[in-house]
Amino acid sequence: MTLRLLNSAYTSENLLYESLITEAVEMHGDDFMYIPRTFVAKDEVLGEDRLSTFNNSYPVVMYLESIDGFEGQGAMMSKFGLQMDQQATLTVARRTWDQAVGQYGQTILPNRPAEGDLIYYPRTKALLEIMFVQHSNPFYQLGQLYVYKLTVEKFRYSSEKLETGVASIDAFNDLA
Repeated sequence: MTLRLLNSAYTSENLLYESLITEAVEMHGDDFMYIPRTFVAKDEVLGEDRLSTFNNSYPVVMYLESIDGFEGQGAMMSKFGLQMDQQATLTVARRTWDQAVGQYGQTILPNRPAEGDLIYYPRTKALLEIMFVQHSNPFYQLGQLYVYKLTVEKFRYSSEKLETGVASIDAFNDLA
């Protein structure tokens, strides 16, 4: 009972902390375009959809945590040949994501970014796929979570359709 009272006592502190985190991400972050996936014919066994479409794009400010570029295991030999495992971590404030993307209800998961959605980085003209979303960090600051951490990799095109209305994003259809 005292724990619940303790968390409700920090309402103004929660708002202040969330505002500071949101401002820090916006100050040090960069402009990205969030592109939610739309399933066309999802394979329920494998959980994939090779006919997915990407019809919308939303500008979002995110912070690229790895300033040296992509990290990960690098080049790795597997039974499928040489694979490049390069990952980056992006941080987006929950408030920013809700205001820029979440309010439109166009995503697979309405309350958070979803694995399989795309992110376009205009500065490098890179199309990135969200591989993992850390949406529940075990360390709750003042009893709440304020950011999503997105693990992204360069997008591997496999017959999806990009029809966002943004020419630089839709140009990826011609590369395949």
